[in-house]
Amino acid sequence: MRALFSAEMLKLARQPGVLFFGFFAVPMLAILFKLILQGLVLVRTGRSTEGSVDLFLSAARALSVSGNSLGHLFYALGVASIFFLEYRYSTWRLIVPRSARSELLAAKFLVCLVCLSAGLVVAVLGDMGLNLALALVNGQGLAGLRIDLGSVPLVVAAFAAALLELSVLAALVATIVIICRSLVAAVLPAFLLAIGASILQLYLGRDADGLPLPSYAAQSVRDWLFSAGGSAAGLEGLLVLLAWLVGLLTLGSIWFARQQLATE
Repeated sequence: MRALFSAEMLKLARQPGVLFFGFFAVPMLAILFKLILQGLVLVRTGRSTEGSVDLFLSAARALSVSGNSLGHLFYALGVASIFFLEYRYSTWRLIVPRSARSELLAAKFLVCLVCLSAGLVVAVLGDMGLNLALALVNGQGLAGLRIDLGSVPLVVAAFAAALLELSVLAALVATIVIICRSLVAAVLPAFLLAIGASILQLYLGRDADGLPLPSYAAQSVRDWLFSAGGSAAGLEGLLVLLAWLVGLLTLGSIWFARQQLATE
């Protein structure tokens, strides 16, 4: 398994465009967008923020980038590229006889999780670095930041929730790639699901929150973490995400185990 994981990481490392735009572009763009907004405020008012900023609480909120609908397009492209590579170059027939199919699938999915986690770490560290830089620009120094260690568990919980949401997206994209053997056929439905959920919420309002969609479930978990209200809704959202993840992984694994790969 370790050898398979190393091989998949090497394949991805040799595709720097996929690695960057698929897993790191979204958190970096989020940081850049926040920098631009703070810069505009600084130019107009002479100060970027009012009062002190809770460093860890701000970092936890930055992890909501996992729920960005447009960001799901980039993430879907990255995940789909990892799973579609073998179909594109017809290399499944060379590696399937040497390893169990379940291990091959697990190695690819594990690479996705590692890269998604690395992207979320970039979001956390980038937000912390940006807040520190803004505090220095304001002339406040460390006095402009509040370092509340009590918010550290919130960062961990928000990180886990964000990774779970992206894991569901990865499982969805991987399953469609396996079934359709197409990159485009996997990316578009995942993106349309995210966009469609956002549009549906505009029309239905709070009535849409009851639908068992991953984006709504993840948002309910985030609302529970940051508002400390409605533990039942947060638990329900967590169960919905887990159900999506287990169901998609099971479907993808069964389909891949029975798939004809002699010519792939």
